[in-house]
Amino acid sequence: MAKFFFNVYNGADSYVDEIGEELPDRFAAWHEATISAGQSLKDLDGKLLPGTEWRMEVLDDSGHTLYTLHVTAKGNP
Repeated sequence: MAKFFFNVYNGADSYVDEIGEELPDRFAAWHEATISAGQSLKDLDGKLLPGTEWRMEVLDDSGHTLYTLHVTAKGNP
């Protein structure tokens, strides 16, 4: 088991995961990230505004970024 961290950035707001989660491997971390990202975006409940960015970074226990999930909201003026 290894520890992985899931940091979330939403415009000016951010959540830095200081606790982490024990998972079997990096593939399990990817699986968890996709589930968690979907839930986080759902929880925004329509509040992701055009011109903003939502991002989740998955880090290993050494602080290296393994994956980044990135959503950019764009709109036509």
